[in-house]
This record gives sequence, C-alpha cells and structure tokens, in this order.
Amino acid sequence: MSVRTRDEAAALARRYLDAMERRALDEAARCVAADAVLTFPGGHRRAGVADIVSGSGARYQFVGKHFEAVEAYDAPAGGFVVYCRGTLHGRWIDGAPFEGIRFVDRFEIDDNGIHRQDVWNDAAEHRLARAAALAPSSEPVR
Repeated sequence: MSVRTRDEAAALARRYLDAMERRALDEAARCVAADAVLTFPGGHRRAGVADIVSGSGARYQFVGKHFEAVEAYDAPAGGFVVYCRGTLHGRWIDGAPFEGIRFVDRFEIDDNGIHRQDVWNDAAEHRLARAAALAPSSEPVR
C-alpha cells in the first residue's frame, strides 16, 4: 500500500469507513495495519474489523455515517492524521431508527495503512435518553 499524500490518506480512511458500513469486512481489513490500535467510546479497544462488528452487534442492527468533513494533515513523525466527522444514522438493536448522532473518527495512516483509529460519538448519551423516555414512570398518573 502506498499513501504519499494527504488526499490519499483521506481516501483510505473513507474507503475503510465505507467498507465497514457495507460490511465488506475483507475490504475494510485490507485498509488496516496488522498492529493497528482501534479505540472506541469508553476506551474499548478492538482487535480488528471482525471485533468491531462483534462489539457493535449488541447495540445496532445497522449504523451508517453522513460526513460533514474529512480533513487530512501531515503527522509530525511521518505519515498522516485524518479526521472524519459528521452524524450517525441507523437502527438500534430493537429496530428503532436513529439519526443525527455526532461522531468524530481520528486516524493515523502511513504506508502500512491505518495503524490507529480513535472514535468519539454521542451514541451512549442518546441510548441513555431513549431508555429514560421508555422507562415506566414511578409517579402516579393524575
């Protein structure tokens, strides 16, 4: 794999995320270096593409991304840093749809592919708010 420019690094990050959304796991895995560190909200580390899918399977039937921006920068130690940000959409595990959940993915990319991904999103806050809204009220109805 050859990643020589910021544009190529940004394209690799998008190719990976698009493949993950389509569940083209072999294609996504080819974008990731063998020793990649993949960290998700709550500090959850995943060992690879299949582990990412397994980890999200208890929360989502489907999750996709609407991109607002993809920005790539030269990394001080070589390679590139790419930020992808936008909103998530999909279906919770119970089939209820969701949309508009903010996300940021930060990648470190070099000629070996993606060797670090850090993910931030507001999904947990949305799940907590949804659970509270669906919970039976402890106050009597008047």
